Amino acid sequence: MATTEADVEVLAKEKKMASLSTELETLCEVLPELLDSMDAGILLTDIQGKIEFCNAAAKILLNTHPLEHLRSIPGGSVQKELVRAAIAAGQEDAVSRPQTGCVRWDHLLPVAEGEHKVLQIRTRLVERKQHKRRIFFIEDVSELRHAERILGGTRSVGFITDDPHMRDALELIEQVAATDASVIFQGESGSGKGLMVRLLHQQSNRSKKSLVEVNCAAIPDNLFEAEFFGSVRGAFTGAVTDRIGRFAAADGGTLFLDEVSELPKHHQAKLLKVLEDMRYEPVGSTKTHQVDVRVVAASNRNLKEQVENGDFRSDLFYRLNVIPIRIPALRERPSDIMLLAEHFLKITTGGHKKRLGSAAKHLLLDYPWPGNVRELRNVMEYVAICSAGPEISDSDFPKDFLDRMHLGSAVTSSRSENDPEAIYDRESLLQLLDKHGGNRAAAARELGIDRVTLWRHLSRLGISGKEGSSHLGH
Repeated sequence: MATTEADVEVLAKEKKMASLSTELETLCEVLPELLDSMDAGILLTDIQGKIEFCNAAAKILLNTHPLEHLRSIPGGSVQKELVRAAIAAGQEDAVSRPQTGCVRWDHLLPVAEGEHKVLQIRTRLVERKQHKRRIFFIEDVSELRHAERILGGTRSVGFITDDPHMRDALELIEQVAATDASVIFQGESGSGKGLMVRLLHQQSNRSKKSLVEVNCAAIPDNLFEAEFFGSVRGAFTGAVTDRIGRFAAADGGTLFLDEVSELPKHHQAKLLKVLEDMRYEPVGSTKTHQVDVRVVAASNRNLKEQVENGDFRSDLFYRLNVIPIRIPALRERPSDIMLLAEHFLKITTGGHKKRLGSAAKHLLLDYPWPGNVRELRNVMEYVAICSAGPEISDSDFPKDFLDRMHLGSAVTSSRSENDPEAIYDRESLLQLLDKHGGNRAAAARELGIDRVTLWRHLSRLGISGKEGSSHLGH
C-alpha cells in the first residue's frame, strides 16, 4: 500500500511529538535541580497567595519556616505591597482587578533588631487552562541599594552630610519608608528631626496624602481629645460646628507626634488605645471612626529612661519604638559643621562670594552648638548679612554668640550619654535670664532651644518661676 503525502505528514508529527515528549520528560527530571541552582528565589502561588512551589534560593533569602502563604513572609504584607507597586506603575484598576504585566518593588525583610535586608520582588500573572497563578522572582539587592546611597554623595535625598552616622540614619529612612512601621526619631532640639520626618513621608507610599504634625508639648490638657479626635457641634462650650481632629486630617497619610515625651500619662493611655486599632470617637459623639494612619514620633528626651522612671508608659513606648532612629547632635558630627556653614552662607548671600576666614572656621569648629543645625543656620545668616568684607572674621559673629563662646560655663562641649540633659549649670542659666530681664522665650532663643526645653532645664536645676524672678529682681 502506497504511502501518501498525508501519511508522511502524520508520521512526521508523531515523531515530533515523541521527541517533544522525551524532551519534556528530561526537562521535568532536571527542572527541580535547575530551579534550585538559580541564585534568584522563585515562588509560584495561586491567585489567593498560597505558595505552591518554592525553590532553594527563596527559602534561603526569606529564611522563614514554614513558608505556606505570602502572609508567612515577614516585613509587611507582600500582597498589599503588590497593589501599591501596581498603582505606582500606573495601573489605575490595580485595587479592583488582578495586577497584570510585570510589577516590581523593594521589600524590607527584618533580619535582626533594627536591621533589614532589601529584597527586590518581581512578579507577573500567568494563566494556563483558565487557572491563574502568580510567579515571583526574588533577589537580594541590599548591597546594590547601599552602593546607590553611597554614590548619591553628600546631598543624598536632599540632606547635606558627610557624617557616617547621619548617612546610616538616612539609609534606614530609605529602608523603612515604604513600610507602615512606626518610627521614632530621638535627638536634641534643632538636630533635624522634623526634616527627617518630612523626608520619611516624602519617600513613603503615603506621600500624596497629608503629613499632619502635632506638637504634643503645646496642647492644653483640656483640649487633648478634641485636638486629636475632633468634636461635634455642641460637645462643649464654644463648639459651634463639627471639627475634625488630627487623626482624621492625617487619614491615608502620616501623623507626626512631635515632643511625644511631653504628653501627660493619662493622655498617653488614650493615645495608645487609638494606635492599637486606629478607631476613635470624636468628643460628643458615639459614632466610631476608622482611620488608616502611619504614626511617626519624635522626642529630644531619652524615652527609655522616662519609661524606667515611670514618666512614660512602657506599652506606648514599645508601640512607637518599632523603628528607632537616633539623630546625632551637630557637635557629634564635626565634619558637617563646615559643610553646613558653607551651604548656609551660600544660600543667604544668593551666590555672592563671601568666605570664612581661618579664625571664623576655628570658632565654628570649637563651639559646641547646643542649638544644633538651627543655631548654626541662624548664626551663618547673621554673618552673611552683617559682615562688611568678602572674608568673614571672628569679630563678625553676633555678640551674644561670642559671649556664650567665651563664657565656657553656660555650654559644655561634651555631653554624657547617661545624662543627656546635663549641659547647663544653674548659675549660668540664672545669669542668662538676668540678661534678658526674665524673658524665658528670649533666653531660649539665645540658647537655640525651645521654651519647653528651657523650662525642663530650669526644673531639673530646681529653678522655680518664683526663684528666677527673685534672682532677677522682679
